[in-house]
Amino acid sequence: MKTSDQISFLEKAYRLGCKHAANGNLRFFQTPRLQMAYDLGLEGVGVDFSKIVTGYRFGGVPEGCSYNYADNCKELGVSLACLDGGKEVGSSMWFADREKVCVNGLLIDETGSDGEPLIIPLDMDEQYDF
Repeated sequence: MKTSDQISFLEKAYRLGCKHAANGNLRFFQTPRLQMAYDLGLEGVGVDFSKIVTGYRFGGVPEGCSYNYADNCKELGVSLACLDGGKEVGSSMWFADREKVCVNGLLIDETGSDGEPLIIPLDMDEQYDF
């Protein structure tokens, strides 16, 4: 699927989440990234759909949100060690033995528990259930 189509579907799910936050409806998606975008809209967390960012993380990209093991809860998106040109977060030293993976995605307006950038990844091989 083309990147522009992915972004369109993700933005549609996000806007649906924003709409449902106002009227109390809920929707669940089988596609993890659509669910992520929907949940962000539902929670009122901003996402920049106009710009694709690139960064890297240590280890593979999870199907859904990253997990914060220290606080025993999920993050709002997929965490990165840093964005291109940025400074690596200190906690990434715990994962440096894993493979360094380059990831493209849409930047979420919140950071993870360690101050790391969070994204909705793009270019993942998954079926969209919209």
